[in-house]
Amino acid sequence: MLKKVFQSPLFNVVLIIGLGIIMIGDHYEGHIPSWLVVDPMVLGVPILILMAWIPIYNKRHPENRIKPSVIPMEMREEDEGMQWLTFKATRKVYIFFAFAIPIGITLTAYLHHIPYLPIVLLSVMGVMQYLIYWFQMKSLT
Repeated sequence: MLKKVFQSPLFNVVLIIGLGIIMIGDHYEGHIPSWLVVDPMVLGVPILILMAWIPIYNKRHPENRIKPSVIPMEMREEDEGMQWLTFKATRKVYIFFAFAIPIGITLTAYLHHIPYLPIVLLSVMGVMQYLIYWFQMKSLT
């Protein structure tokens, strides 16, 4: 169960949104409504609990361990079929970034009076990356 949570792109979407909201609240408190200011521990405590649970999970499930890796966990490439599905999904994400990055740079340059815009743009691009990947994997499987 824990491995499925970590492998889910939706888990990463929640992390990115949470981190984006926390960063905006921490650094731009005067520019946003007070209800949007969130204590960093709201995201930090659940992450620490999940990280502390990994060794327990690994002891209980030695055949299906969660291993630290630089490669994202959702890139499950057990066989050639999964490699092809991963290729198709990551290709769409790459195409998205080819359009999103220039648009993001342009918006940041022209809307520089909104100081937290870069964090919003990076958060939106990160969420879109995982959603594109997730919807593509769901449509192919």
